[in-house]
Amino acid sequence: MPAAKLLSELKSLGVELWPQDGQLKFRAPQGLLDTERLAQLREHKQQILHLLETQERPLVQADPAQHHTPFPLTDVQNAYLLGRQSSFDYGNVACHGYLELSWPTLDPQQVEQAWNRLIARHDMLRAVIASEGSQRVLPAVDHYPLAIADLRGATREQHQHAVQQIRQAMEQKLYPTEVWPLFELRMSRSDNGDTLHFSMDSLIADWASAQLLFNELELLLQDPLATLPALDITFRDYLLAERSLLEGSRHQRDRDYWLARIDALPAAPQLPTPLSGEDTRVPRFQRNSAQLESQPWAALKSAASERGLTPSIVVLAAYVATLQRWSQQPAFSLNLTLLNRLPLHPQVDRLVGDFTSVSLLQVNDPEGLDFTAQARQLGSQLFADLEHRLFSGIQVMREIGRRRGREAAAMPVVFTSAIGLGIEASPASQRRVGHGITQTPQVTLDCQVMDDAKGLHIHWDVRQGVFPDGLVDDMQQAFVAELQLLALDPAAWEHPVQVPLPAWQQRERLAANATAAPLPTGRLHDGLLAMAWEHPHALAVIDASGSLT
Repeated sequence: MPAAKLLSELKSLGVELWPQDGQLKFRAPQGLLDTERLAQLREHKQQILHLLETQERPLVQADPAQHHTPFPLTDVQNAYLLGRQSSFDYGNVACHGYLELSWPTLDPQQVEQAWNRLIARHDMLRAVIASEGSQRVLPAVDHYPLAIADLRGATREQHQHAVQQIRQAMEQKLYPTEVWPLFELRMSRSDNGDTLHFSMDSLIADWASAQLLFNELELLLQDPLATLPALDITFRDYLLAERSLLEGSRHQRDRDYWLARIDALPAAPQLPTPLSGEDTRVPRFQRNSAQLESQPWAALKSAASERGLTPSIVVLAAYVATLQRWSQQPAFSLNLTLLNRLPLHPQVDRLVGDFTSVSLLQVNDPEGLDFTAQARQLGSQLFADLEHRLFSGIQVMREIGRRRGREAAAMPVVFTSAIGLGIEASPASQRRVGHGITQTPQVTLDCQVMDDAKGLHIHWDVRQGVFPDGLVDDMQQAFVAELQLLALDPAAWEHPVQVPLPAWQQRERLAANATAAPLPTGRLHDGLLAMAWEHPHALAVIDASGSLT
């Protein structure tokens, strides 16, 4: 019997087969795989393995004939689209990024020409998103004009005011998704250099895609006649190939893995809220930034390597420890953002699109574990989860909502790591990264970390009105202090995790507990008897029936 026919027959009978580490694994109803079928499996093992691996790792096929045909959204795109509605908690906001990049000088005409070349090159820069849940690439769009604010010769106050107006207009936009474009590019000129202001809806491009665009833009600015490598596939081609994975046995295994764990997944971190209650009427995000300089960052990476840990896991563990210091419960689920570009084609890393996925990481009570042990526990859980990523975190949250209600499915505390994933600019680049901020529906705190030659960059993008004043500053300072301690003190890795309280809280607690005073003499009731003796006619008790002296 041919291998393909045998595989089809066994699947129709309820036999599940999958490749694992070069071996053929199966799960079948008891008694179904008799001696004859087992012999057939052994005979066709290599052919069946090849068929299964092909099914689980489909090749992206270019389909130019359907180039502009609508195609489905990813789970994350769907969540972004629905989450922006005001009917959802922490909604009424788009998933959006804003960033400023500066150069010593730029030619506005060259910038406009280069950006329009990128619009023509990358399909998702011409994409629109339909409200019913599909996306399509427009076959042609108008030439995109570059808006310019010429602030050369302006005073410092005039420059700051003009830049602030640009930021207020661009940094937290809510684009109508069915109308092109879902981005905005402006330029401001000053005596100190020229700045490009980027605003982009994350429905069309993730962080890595934005970095790719910046690098290609700079290449075209350096050489307007440069030829970029041709793209043989599109984001649409990739996404349809990725969706075919959902039809394979691996997706079923991943689904079983998560559904078996859902009832044990704890809620999100229960962080303090303002005494007056949350104020989310006007959705605004604010960025709190910090940095671990290159020397302590290199020391921290070296210490992590000595203990068999990745730098990303170490930073994640420090973030978890910080959340545990302020969370009502030490066990919680943390929402992780993943840059999930599956290697389905050699050009996948050159595409612009939203490849984002999310995963829920179960964080347990450390119960006295030292930092190294807790980091290893988190790493082991994360790697196991990533082996089952075809059933996405969005699907997990939907199932939590179905079983426990919508509030239980809310996972607004996020960790996003791009450590080691930076798409570096060329060594000759003169661009400088300036102000930036992101916002995401259903998110209240997003810790974003990335590294480069200057060290570890830490950004906490926070929804305003959700936390008490000063809380985020205290938490971020404690987080950075924990990273610095791990970089400088080897003993910190072997001690139970205990992120210290901010100095002002320690002072207040010491003052509140400073109750030392001379011990009184006499009995507890002696004071009452003395008062009665001195003031026998003073009122002592008043009730509905009268009063007593």
